[in-house]
Amino acid sequence: MTPTTTTGARRATSARRAGVVALGLPLALLVASSPATGAVRAATDTGDVVVTNTETVQARLDATGKLTGARVYEQLSFTGNGTRTVANPVSAKGLRNLDGFGGFTVQDGVMQATVTVDGEQRLRTVSDFDGELPVSVDIEYYLDGEKVAPGAVVGKSGELEVRYTVTNLTSRQDEVTYDNGTGRQATATAETVIPMVGQLTTTLPSTFTAVTSDEANMAGDGRGGTKLSYTMTLFPPIGSPTAEFGYTAQIRTGEIPPASVTALPVSPLTSPSFKGGSASYQGGAESGIALTAGATEIDANLLKLRDGAATLLDGLLQLRTGADQLAAGLNDTALPGSNQLAAGAKTAATGAAALATGAASADAGAQQVAAGAAALGSGLTSAGDKVPQLLGGLEQIAGGLGTVDAGLVQLYGGVDALPASAKPLKDGVESLEGGVATLLAGAQSLRATLASEADVLLALAAINPTVTLPAAPDATTLRVQALGSFVAGVAAKEADADKKLELDNVANSYLTAPASSTVPLGPGLKVLGTVLKDGAVPGLVAMQCGLNATATGAACAGKPGLAEGLAGVDAGVDQLVNSVRGQVLGAIGTAGQTAADKTLRGGVGSLSAGAAELLEGTRTLVGGLGQLSAGASSLQAGSSQLAGGTRQIATGAGQLSTGAGQLAAGADRLAGGLRTAADGSQTLADGLGTAADGAPAIVDGAQQLSEEGTSVLVETGAATAADYGVKYAVIEAGAARAADESMAYGGPEGAASVTAYSIEIAGADGSGASSLGRGVAAVALFGLGGALAAFARRRFA
Repeated sequence: MTPTTTTGARRATSARRAGVVALGLPLALLVASSPATGAVRAATDTGDVVVTNTETVQARLDATGKLTGARVYEQLSFTGNGTRTVANPVSAKGLRNLDGFGGFTVQDGVMQATVTVDGEQRLRTVSDFDGELPVSVDIEYYLDGEKVAPGAVVGKSGELEVRYTVTNLTSRQDEVTYDNGTGRQATATAETVIPMVGQLTTTLPSTFTAVTSDEANMAGDGRGGTKLSYTMTLFPPIGSPTAEFGYTAQIRTGEIPPASVTALPVSPLTSPSFKGGSASYQGGAESGIALTAGATEIDANLLKLRDGAATLLDGLLQLRTGADQLAAGLNDTALPGSNQLAAGAKTAATGAAALATGAASADAGAQQVAAGAAALGSGLTSAGDKVPQLLGGLEQIAGGLGTVDAGLVQLYGGVDALPASAKPLKDGVESLEGGVATLLAGAQSLRATLASEADVLLALAAINPTVTLPAAPDATTLRVQALGSFVAGVAAKEADADKKLELDNVANSYLTAPASSTVPLGPGLKVLGTVLKDGAVPGLVAMQCGLNATATGAACAGKPGLAEGLAGVDAGVDQLVNSVRGQVLGAIGTAGQTAADKTLRGGVGSLSAGAAELLEGTRTLVGGLGQLSAGASSLQAGSSQLAGGTRQIATGAGQLSTGAGQLAAGADRLAGGLRTAADGSQTLADGLGTAADGAPAIVDGAQQLSEEGTSVLVETGAATAADYGVKYAVIEAGAARAADESMAYGGPEGAASVTAYSIEIAGADGSGASSLGRGVAAVALFGLGGALAAFARRRFA
């Protein structure tokens, strides 16, 4: 339906506000769900006329809840000046004009009417309701614990239990769409209904005593009876499609009292009574999405840390294996061989000296020396050819250790950036804190508004305005009686006997006031203002305490609220991130540390130092081999000269002695270098072992934090987003159905249209139903429709 604009400014007065209070709960709920008023303009329309349509379905049930008949009362209200033509869908079966004897033009279930208006005018009809009621009422009776028919209660005494079950019959399964917490849309099958609210009321006679009920609001009726009222919210997730309630009483000369049910559709997204609850479901879904996004990003970074640490562990294990093999080769083979070479060189030097002394008999020995020198030269040449490979391998190890250290520096930087990765999670917590602040401000505003309303009512009570009841009961009488019912409800909850008696007297003065009498409103307004000031306002203070313990000062008694809990979560996230960062950075270490510091970079630093010492020893070995090769060449030349002639023996023997001394010195240096290299290789193996033993802790720690921490946060956030998302989608689907499907027959295009259902449940007292009672009920229905139409016009004027 398309709302239309009306002329004039929208004004509210204190008298209008007092009228709203007097109408009571059912009317307040009806008005809260009304759409905007609109005017319908046809080609022949003139002037400015506002049209309001109300449909009231009156159904009659027997005492078991079975439908016995139903009518629909239609009322078209026209306000303004001009001519208007309307097409109003109606039930044509038994259609009658309640304002005169003229009929209406009805075609295909649509009533056509052209009205000329100068101020206000109404068209009222009644017809048989041929549709399906949106709610059902099932009733069960138990007398002294045994289920009985309602007629079996009449005239009996004992304990009577009555159970009512009211069901919203518009339920169906619909596909709803929601955000699953990961930024993607998901669908789910959920139960949706046309959102309905209502009230069931009944009055128990004075023969019903010891009345108890876990669900009803109870009050005296001023004539010895007990009034029971049940309020129903018949739609999920705020309520349930089915409401069950009842009462128990001791009876004598039993009867079943009649009951009344009022029900009407509402929109949970716009109704003041429910839009706050709907917004809370939407906020819960958005908070779950923010939590999932932040936890997912942290989990991904932790898995990268785990994978990098695993790669580092593989490299360290390979380095440790190579270092163990190098240490074994140097300690078990190269070092003993170099010691043997040094000892042999010293023996050669001693022999050379003896050779110089015994040169005369050295001819045969010279030949042997020449052959040995040639073999030694060949061996040294072969050894010299192997040395470059050893140097290349050691340089490759040194370069690899540098690469490992650079990787650890990069890993250190990645871990150091972990607090930045946790920022989305902290932002989500801050968003929740902002939502709590918004709720707190709303509660403070509502508290101030209610306090102000209470002061206004108490001020009105102080001047004690009066109202004169008309000779025939009308809307004014109903308002005064509604105020009396409210005061009676307050009296029922008062423990002090004197105050209860005073409140009962005030309630009875309104409920039993005779026609044409003048009734003072001050006592009732004082009770209403006091309930707001002493009941609703302190309740809002308690709500503020739950949101923030410091919101209202000492009234919260120091108990932490939701805001303090979120602050704790924020601090916990900082503590978690800083703890993980500190432990991992400590395990990696910094530049300049050694294996004694028991860190990865310390172990790599010690490995690099050992590799450098090993490389230096190997270079010393190269120098010694060069000197040894030169000595062997000299020995070979000298022995050749010795073999050529004894005259040159002394000279050759001296050269041999010199070369043997050089060989001994080179062999000693070679042994020393290999000893240093062996020590360095062992240090390298030990450092790599320490690094390899510590690396799995990084892999396991990152995996454990992902599995037990961030993954759980991701799952929790997604589950929260899905749960609240589906519930809010159900609320949106219900609001859409309320807009499209709530009317029993529909209203004129563009008009303000309201449908209400009034269901009268027959009693059982041994007599027949009263046609007079039905007539009075019909008049009351039109009175309610007229009040609705008038209020809707004022509301949207």
